[in-house]
Amino acid sequence: MPAGICYGSTRMARRESSPSPASGADPQRVAIRQMTYGPHGVGRLPDGKAVFVRGVVPGEQVEVAVIEDRKTFAYADLLDVIEPAADRRQPPCDYLPACGGCPWQHIRYDAQLRAKEQSVRDALARIGKLDAAVVRAILPSPLEFGYRNRLNLRVDGHEVGFYRGATHTLVPIDHCLLAEDEVDQAIVAARELVSRLHRRVRRIEVVARGGPPGVVLHAEIEGDADRGDDTVVDDFIRSTPRVAGVILQGRRWRRAWGDVTANITPAADVSMESPAGVFSQVNPLANRILVETALALGEISESDHVLELYAGAGNLTLPLARRAARVVAVEQNEIAANAAIASMRALQNVEIRVSSAARAVEQIRQRRERFDVFVLDPPRSGAPEVIKDLLEIAPRRIVYVSCNPTTLARDLGRLSARYRVEAVQPIDMFPHTYHVESVARTVLT
Repeated sequence: MPAGICYGSTRMARRESSPSPASGADPQRVAIRQMTYGPHGVGRLPDGKAVFVRGVVPGEQVEVAVIEDRKTFAYADLLDVIEPAADRRQPPCDYLPACGGCPWQHIRYDAQLRAKEQSVRDALARIGKLDAAVVRAILPSPLEFGYRNRLNLRVDGHEVGFYRGATHTLVPIDHCLLAEDEVDQAIVAARELVSRLHRRVRRIEVVARGGPPGVVLHAEIEGDADRGDDTVVDDFIRSTPRVAGVILQGRRWRRAWGDVTANITPAADVSMESPAGVFSQVNPLANRILVETALALGEISESDHVLELYAGAGNLTLPLARRAARVVAVEQNEIAANAAIASMRALQNVEIRVSSAARAVEQIRQRRERFDVFVLDPPRSGAPEVIKDLLEIAPRRIVYVSCNPTTLARDLGRLSARYRVEAVQPIDMFPHTYHVESVARTVLT
């Protein structure tokens, strides 16, 4: 068991990575009230100031030392769990508590689900000024462990792993309990490739191919391409049967060896190909729940004309096209858009537009194109750049898929000028982290 915490007792040593407590800070007793949307639990210091603490569970009485004191809140280190909560458990991962990749693994899974659902409710009420009663009970991941079909590993020298919480200190790993077996078994191969390359690697992603054998290693390289790495990668693929392909990518260049395609299966009977490195959901089984939820909340029918923004490689596009009369999908990443075009070449009711979402919506407004339903699946930053035009275009329904409750609440709050939020369905795509996916349905009032 890594140093820093003894799970046989409730005594906890200060993390190696933590800054020293604030000058003159004494241990203080705190009752943990709830988890935040983040790695912290929150309680109140004796003076009433909110305090954020890692490694805690709601309902616990803990002893903390303040490490960062701000005007209205503070961050503190956990020194001791005085009264542990019933929802505390010993994490099965040997790299905890050093590894920062699973900040909630010490919390029972059912309690994680409750905390994530509450995060969505709190964000809607606090940020969006919306009725949190529209939030449905969260849908759990079909798998608690072994669900990730790709791992994005940090690199330090020739080591790969994850950072300690709130630091850039690497915790080297050989295995990850969150990864699918094929991805988990390829972590050592990722380290070997990093050690052989001439150029410095910033990070390396291990990607399962979704059916075909082997994984793809996608390395982010510092600086220009080094032709000496051609031979290195060729030799590596020949000598490493579990690796089907390698991608090396820098700021303005990208090179690939071997077979770098991966299958996306948004439904049991739907499969499409996409190059590794293009965004895809990391939890294939939970992704199917996500797709089913989006289709159901959108009430997509054979007469509907659908505009999809932030479409990626077509995770939602193809399922939408099987139900709708017409789908126009917008994606600004050319590699992802081209993958979608290739996957849907035979469909007559799909059009892929390579454009930013903001530019596409502006053009649609100017041309007065009409759609019944808009489907959005933006990045974590949300979709603030399109909200104004959406309010003017005013489709009958908007389905908003989000991986960030705070930006979802912000955007839904702005849409409430003309739309009523009827339902928000949280889905746990990321067990043992604080991240949560949500699908919202809004209707024109």
